[in-house]
Amino acid sequence: MLFEHAASGLLLTSADGTILRANATFCQWIGQNAGDLIGHRRVQELLTMGGKLFHQTHWSPLLQIQGSVAEVKLDMVHRDGSHVPMLLNAIRRQHGDTTYHELAVIVVRDRHKYENELVQARKNAEAALAAQHNAQKALQETADVLGLAMRVGQMGAWSRNLVTNQVWWSSQLEALMGLPAGSLADPNADFFDFVHHEDLPKVSEAVEQAVTLATDYSVEFRFRHAGGQWRWMEGRGRAVYDSQGAPVTLYGLGIDITDRKHAEDQWQEISERLAQADRRKDEFLATLAHELRNPLAPMRNVVELLKLKTLDAPQLRWTREVLERQLQHLTHLVDDLLEVSRITQGKLELRLQRVELAHAVQGALEAAAPLVQAASHKLTVELPEQPIVLDADPTRLTQIILNLLNNATKYTPPGGRIWLGIRQVGEHATVTVQDSGLGIPRDHLSTIFEMFSQLTPALERSQGGLGIGLALVRGLVELHGGSVSAHSDGPGQGSEFVVKLPIAHGTRPMSTKADATTDPSQSRRILVVDDNEDAVESLEMLLSLQGHQVRSAGDGMTALHLAGEFLPELILLDIGLPKLNGYEVAKLIRQQPWGANMLLVAVTGWGQAQDKQSANEAGFDRHLTKPVDPQDLMSILRDIP
Repeated sequence: MLFEHAASGLLLTSADGTILRANATFCQWIGQNAGDLIGHRRVQELLTMGGKLFHQTHWSPLLQIQGSVAEVKLDMVHRDGSHVPMLLNAIRRQHGDTTYHELAVIVVRDRHKYENELVQARKNAEAALAAQHNAQKALQETADVLGLAMRVGQMGAWSRNLVTNQVWWSSQLEALMGLPAGSLADPNADFFDFVHHEDLPKVSEAVEQAVTLATDYSVEFRFRHAGGQWRWMEGRGRAVYDSQGAPVTLYGLGIDITDRKHAEDQWQEISERLAQADRRKDEFLATLAHELRNPLAPMRNVVELLKLKTLDAPQLRWTREVLERQLQHLTHLVDDLLEVSRITQGKLELRLQRVELAHAVQGALEAAAPLVQAASHKLTVELPEQPIVLDADPTRLTQIILNLLNNATKYTPPGGRIWLGIRQVGEHATVTVQDSGLGIPRDHLSTIFEMFSQLTPALERSQGGLGIGLALVRGLVELHGGSVSAHSDGPGQGSEFVVKLPIAHGTRPMSTKADATTDPSQSRRILVVDDNEDAVESLEMLLSLQGHQVRSAGDGMTALHLAGEFLPELILLDIGLPKLNGYEVAKLIRQQPWGANMLLVAVTGWGQAQDKQSANEAGFDRHLTKPVDPQDLMSILRDIP
């Protein structure tokens, strides 16, 4: 009976975890009958999914290597499906040729109750010993069970009579400290002599506060083991009071938590390493984007120059179109990579406006047209008769639809069919993109929106990209308060992607395009500054062919001198310059009387939010990321008074 109704759950299992004996306390905690457990269930089967994984990767190997596992907090599954948090301790024993595991568990949320029951059990046992001699056997059995629980749980108990100052220490506590039995029975022995001097104040304060306020105390501190090393202990306890409310006895429980503290330190170290690796990843992505955008800039300029020329040879026109499509594709890859990085860091902010969904669809169709035409796909678009209005970032909304169209184009063989439709369903708008392409295996549907997810190995893909387009779609859709899902009947059966977005409510102003009040072809004085010779020459040539007066410089000092002489209306200024960087040049120009109202535009491969903030603080009016979109450049020329 003492085993069955002990204050802790006690189990005996075989080496594979099969339960051979379980007391009534444990069965009651998890709502099971002993008959259903013994011989039928393994202890790991009672754990949650995470607990089962921990049992396989840590618990079982530790038992085999060191013979015991202490202070492990895991959730067990109650019969009704709820989770019961428990603190488990286990020891491995050999009986003849058979290996057994002895387990002692306590429900963590009832831990204080257990401690009080432990103290009360001792008082009752001592009273029973004085009153009845025949209770000696029962008392011994109770002490054995509790001793087992404390040994396995690396616990030790103590008490102090606050009236007589008499102290009692359990043998388990002495064993935890590596002391021979009875060492702390000496009246001159003081437990505080073993506590680290830096931790003494907080231990004393915790105990004194608990006595004063009649509350439990819990404090972690270092103690000196008999072997000379410093170990960690968690002290818990409370005082008992007489009828007048005066404290008479202080009870406590010491638990060796050294292994747990070491695990926490290791986890902290791992977390710091992961954080450092994440920072390095972000720095690498930013640097990669910068290094890729620098060569993209002159390539974009050359494409624009070629578009100004009439090419009679069909091969030359085809070559120009291929170069433009592939340049646009590479630019999108760089932008998508950085967008996903910003979303995962929570740094992407939406500029919400009242947007008509059909306008975003039209923008995506225009951007996707070159890829669709090159693949000879048949694209069908179905729009509703009534406009659908959303509160959304128009640029990001177009980006969502464009990425879905690009995905359909890449994974649909030449001459395939793509269907795009939007409609309103209740309080949501849906954007559906279907294709007759490769389809998606069922086991990939759950991971298709993850970063770098690919359907086939890289060598088998012709246009698979980086595997970030759909991850970006999901991130942007969720930022808008919507959801996205994928459907497919399997390989070769095509795919369907459905985006759901909430329709607009309230009075947010409708997004409008600014009217072009100034002719961008009007001749302007423009200074181009970049240390990349190809970028300077190509952009200078492009602007000159458009009728502008253009000068160029390859370093910061030359740019500053030339700006004072030429007095340009617009300066397109790179940041990473020799002699003086772009920020320094901008600040010096703003200090000159002739440069106070000059239009300064940062043209750089650095496109992070902090880069734009730095440009603004240095005095720039605009920030453009390489390669510069000709439409953005035309917009800036219109802004010149």
